[in-house]
Amino acid sequence: MSGQLDPIELMKTINELEYKINALATITKGWSFIPLTTALTSTSWDGDSFSTTAKTLIDLSAVFGVPAGIKAVYMSLSVKDSASQTSDTWILLDATDAAGVGIFLSPQYVNDRNGRAAVIVPCNANGDIYYQITASGASTFDVIIRIWGYWI
Repeated sequence: MSGQLDPIELMKTINELEYKINALATITKGWSFIPLTTALTSTSWDGDSFSTTAKTLIDLSAVFGVPAGIKAVYMSLSVKDSASQTSDTWILLDATDAAGVGIFLSPQYVNDRNGRAAVIVPCNANGDIYYQITASGASTFDVIIRIWGYWI
C-alpha cells in the first residue's frame, strides 16, 4: 500500500492543525488601538481646580466623546498643586472604584509646577474610568487631561 496515508497519523495531523488554527484565532481577536491625530479634550479637565476627592467616575463617552465600552484609554496628563513642595499631592486613575488603587501621578515637588505623563488606563466594562485626588487644600490641585487614543 505505498502512497496511502495512515488514517491514524492523518487524524493526528488534522487535530494538531485545528488546535493551532484555534490558537491563532484567539490571538487575532485582541484589542485594536485607535490613535487620534487631534486629542479629545473636555472643559471639565482643561486645568480645572480640584480639592481632595474620593474615587469618582469619569464617563468618558459623555465627557470626552470616546465610544462607550472601550477597553483602555491612552491619555496625557498635566497636574500641579499650589503647595506640592510641602504636601504629598497626587491623582490616581483606574478602572475600579477601589480607593488607593490605580495609576498615580504627582506634581513636581515645587509649588505650582506641572508634573506631566502619558499613561494607559484600563477602563471598566462601560468604557469609563475613576479618579481620586489628594490635594493640599480646597481647589488647589489643577488637572489637564487629553485623550490621544483608545482600545476597542
